[in-house]
Amino acid sequence: MLGKCAKQYAMRVARFAAVVCVVLAALAAPQPAGAQESQLDARRAATKVAPTDAVAALALGTALRRADHLPEALAELRRGVAIASNPETARQLYWELVRVAADRRDFVGAMAACKPFSGTDAHACAAVAHLVRQRATEALAETGLALARDPRCFEAKVAEGRAYELELDTSHAEASFREALAGHGDRPEVHEALGRVLLKEGRQDVAVSELRQAVALDPSSPDALYELAGAIPPGDESIRLLERAARERLTFVDAWVALGGQQLAAGRIAEAKRAAEAALRVAPHSPQAHVLEGKVALAEGRPDDAIKAGQAALANMANSAAAKLIIADGTARKGEIDAALEAYQAAWGLDHGDPTPLVHASEACHAAGRDTSARAFGVKATQEFPRWAPAWAALGESLAAQGEVAAARDAYRAALAADGPIDRDAVKRKLSALH
Repeated sequence: MLGKCAKQYAMRVARFAAVVCVVLAALAAPQPAGAQESQLDARRAATKVAPTDAVAALALGTALRRADHLPEALAELRRGVAIASNPETARQLYWELVRVAADRRDFVGAMAACKPFSGTDAHACAAVAHLVRQRATEALAETGLALARDPRCFEAKVAEGRAYELELDTSHAEASFREALAGHGDRPEVHEALGRVLLKEGRQDVAVSELRQAVALDPSSPDALYELAGAIPPGDESIRLLERAARERLTFVDAWVALGGQQLAAGRIAEAKRAAEAALRVAPHSPQAHVLEGKVALAEGRPDDAIKAGQAALANMANSAAAKLIIADGTARKGEIDAALEAYQAAWGLDHGDPTPLVHASEACHAAGRDTSARAFGVKATQEFPRWAPAWAALGESLAAQGEVAAARDAYRAALAADGPIDRDAVKRKLSALH
């Protein structure tokens, strides 16, 4: 009997070891940052196998925070603090608690989470808390105190970089992030922050390189995936990146909206509709989500629903140029050109950096047979945006309709030489048809 019991015990030990091996394999990435929705099950399994392991609690808490499961992250990190015996593990757990408060935009909570710290960490933590309220001056004062004590303090350097970024001082922000990376080149969030700053400096190639490094270090980071998708040209790769970002953080509204916009541009209307629905489930009052909903409705030939979506966006952001544009487009589709033009002019008045209201107004007027007005909007669009191909194409349409052959030919040629999304083959056919 004893031999049989010993054999059963050995089998149980073997099964337990197998479970541990599976969990450890799933947790192969050395840093806890590399886990969001796709790895939460493995992180949870690890804490069940080793409920007194504070490192496992840290890994799960970090993954939960990055996936935006903030209440669950808070509970797990607090549990980790209670069982932590290693001072460095406890320190990392406290820092994650601060980051949870920061992600919740909770300044008071962030300051309270700083209380376990002293000295250098206390000042670095206070800087992170001030950044919750976008107080760059106060944050820099705290990072200055932290770095005076320890010039290599990683958290202080990162907070300093973010404060400079907030002040639009990209050169100092870049320097701070590079100094933070000097001793922590394996930290994906700093590569991501550096890439974001380099993009603002107009250094596209090096920015993309840094963002790719962030994704390579943490392939499931929603933020790095999203930033890289926005830094490269729209296309299959950027859509895949946005799909991954949205899957890894299901509440990532910006990722859902960007994904839906790119899917719509690629003609994938059904997928864009699902992205819009996902965004609205997460944030039913998001103006951007309602604008995407309106664009999908237009693509599906539902102008009334597009107008309703635009109105819902305006109810949440009264000065949304994109919402006004959706309403204008929907109204134009219904043939109500005068009301549409009023909405187009309102959209242009709210955002002089977007040529779309002028171009769409020109196109709507041309479709309604009002080519004098179409020409006026086209001229305005090309004057304001001389390198925007859709503006020249719209102007060419109105000029051709008025019999201005030479001027139309020049406009179409300018469209083909300019930048922006146009059907180049269609423009070439129209150019060839001019006599």
